[in-house]
Amino acid sequence: MMTDNCLKCGSEMSPGEYNCKVCGQNDMDEYRMIRNYVRSFPNSNAMQIANATGISVSKILRYIRNGSLTVVDNHSRRGR
Repeated sequence: MMTDNCLKCGSEMSPGEYNCKVCGQNDMDEYRMIRNYVRSFPNSNAMQIANATGISVSKILRYIRNGSLTVVDNHSRRGR
């Protein structure tokens, strides 16, 4: 059986996987942290979430782009 290496840590993993089990678990833990924060503070933007959780804005935006996370912006954009 062939193996690939994880793009994040270099560990071996099965072909076609995005990352290894350890990195996958870390991603799930971070996603849960973000989700819990957004549930407690539903009007937060990506920067506020990043500052509160220590998770990068780029990772938060990736979750938003792929539809895993929805952030609601209740602030009006009119008048700018």
